[in-house]
Amino acid sequence: MIPWTRGALALLVLAAPVGCGRFRSAPPTPTPRQRFVAALAALDSGHYAPATQALSALSQEYGEQAVGRQALLAAAAAAVDPRNPQRQLDEGAALLGRYLRESRPDDWVQPLAQSLYLLSTELGGAAERAQQADAAARALARADESQRALPHLPGAPVTARIDDLAHERDRLAAQVKELETTSAGLQRQLADTVQELKRVRRTLRP
Repeated sequence: MIPWTRGALALLVLAAPVGCGRFRSAPPTPTPRQRFVAALAALDSGHYAPATQALSALSQEYGEQAVGRQALLAAAAAAVDPRNPQRQLDEGAALLGRYLRESRPDDWVQPLAQSLYLLSTELGGAAERAQQADAAARALARADESQRALPHLPGAPVTARIDDLAHERDRLAAQVKELETTSAGLQRQLADTVQELKRVRRTLRP
């Protein structure tokens, strides 16, 4: 018999069907909070795909409630988690951007979400596209003061810096190759000069 783990029980809750008429009493439908707790348990057990799906559904169904906001943040964290086999920094940055745009000034989780957003964009989470989405969202809701601007990276993303280093490496490699070619040409000229000096000396001998 396979022992019931916390993750397995969580998956059962996530997949719990709604009862049908042929049963005398259908099992109770999980509450949003129970679904959220089950999704977190699935995440903790490494079941990222069903957990992320459940969290995304909760964030869509209860976006205006605390459980929906928490599910949105948890889904974003799962998307950027290095342990997630389907890790998607772009998706995580987009979800975090959505969370931050809709956050209130008194949201104590906001600094954590900002740091996670900046880390995901710094590691290559489509910072430019996220900023464009932020600009578009604010343009559509100029009169809505609840729409908050996304934080900006103080420097270039890691991917951009890696690209710059790669370009610099290629430039230096080309420069080294050019110097090697020039050096080989100078060595040939020096060898020819030495041979010419030897010939002249032989000619000048009495």
